[in-house]
Amino acid sequence: MTDDSSETSRVTAVRTSPALRRLAGRLAGMVGLQSPGDSSGAEPGLAPQGASPQRSSSPPPAVPGADAGADGPPPVSGRRGIDYEVVSTRRGPGTWGAVLFLVLLGVVAWMAGSRAYRWVAEQLDPPGEPTGEIVLTLPLGSSTASISDLLAEHGVVPSSRAYEWYVRFKGGPAFQAGEYTFQSNSSVWETMAVLEAGPSRVAQAAQQSLTLLEGLTVAQMAELLDEVDGLSFNGRDFRTAVRARPVLSLVAPAPGALPDGVIEPAEGQLFADTYFYDSQTSAEQLVALMVDRLDAVLTELGYDDAPRRVGLTPYEALIVASMIEREAQRPEDRAKVARVIYNRLARGWSLGLDATVVYVVGTHELTAELLAVNSPYNTRVLVGLPPTPIAAPGRASLEAALNPADGPWMFFVLTSPDGTLSFSETDEEFQRDKAVCQELGLCG
Repeated sequence: MTDDSSETSRVTAVRTSPALRRLAGRLAGMVGLQSPGDSSGAEPGLAPQGASPQRSSSPPPAVPGADAGADGPPPVSGRRGIDYEVVSTRRGPGTWGAVLFLVLLGVVAWMAGSRAYRWVAEQLDPPGEPTGEIVLTLPLGSSTASISDLLAEHGVVPSSRAYEWYVRFKGGPAFQAGEYTFQSNSSVWETMAVLEAGPSRVAQAAQQSLTLLEGLTVAQMAELLDEVDGLSFNGRDFRTAVRARPVLSLVAPAPGALPDGVIEPAEGQLFADTYFYDSQTSAEQLVALMVDRLDAVLTELGYDDAPRRVGLTPYEALIVASMIEREAQRPEDRAKVARVIYNRLARGWSLGLDATVVYVVGTHELTAELLAVNSPYNTRVLVGLPPTPIAAPGRASLEAALNPADGPWMFFVLTSPDGTLSFSETDEEFQRDKAVCQELGLCG
């Protein structure tokens, strides 16, 4: 095929189906035309006037460059017996315009991405060298948010939000209240290094320690705070501060995503640890400090990698850690309890944990009626995890939830007054261990 224009042409062989050829013949007949040398596919009554209704036996025109000695049309792409049409595709100004547009679009995207990257980098590490010393006093109960605002307000870091989110995702140092000497125009990591080094002068205000043990619920923490001397707030104030921000930890879902029947949306999100306070510490400060500590520990332990390590979201792994905390008394049993939980989840079994029922009914004296309580926390009846943690897990239980022991166990039961658990694979083995538990009066 040739073209009189100055543009170059490409010849492309396009396979046409019999149905398409018949349609072309019908259209040709309707307008009084006929393809040169071929009326293949035309039906009687649709051929041009004066043409024979029978199919033409003349061969189709030869494809340029094909062997003339072959019977019938030469094969295209090495295949015979297939009809092809020859069409022309041209490279014109439109093609090069599209290419140029895509190139320009890529350049613009690269420039925008580079600009955004530079902006983020400057919020974390501003241009220029740190200058001038700035002495700041960080009071007891300071949270990551309050520290970030203080640092940005005095020009230590360029952005309070950038500092806060960097510390929350990377994990920040546990600092001591007191005086610190910073430099203005510092990077986030330079500022964190100052905090890690400790204060130049420790705060001299009257300090008292407050220890919140692992395994406590939010309600139990509030009861404990009612008995602490020197606090400027009580347990009710603490519960109010918790309810004011039910989404606490970075790993927690929004309250609207939780099902009906949830007892405490913030459960498990307040890290059990020892904290220091003075007469000025508020309930809001304590809650913020406990949440910051949890997020720092979760980051340090690698909870963002929970989907790959245990097949759960970070929040679901936190739920598992809370159950481990309430079920395992001895450190060596924690990873085994985690394995039982994951084995039962994998098989689609109910977890059958008394601790989740105790969380609902509030007593360890479980009767048959209480064990059948209608609640999303009743893992004796329902399959899967409870909707929230059931207590505040400590570091050891958080580690065990991400690092379960290897083993085929499907059951465990208390078999010693010292808290020893016996693990088994079959129901027969479990019933044998349960008989020991009952004989010792450790279970019903």
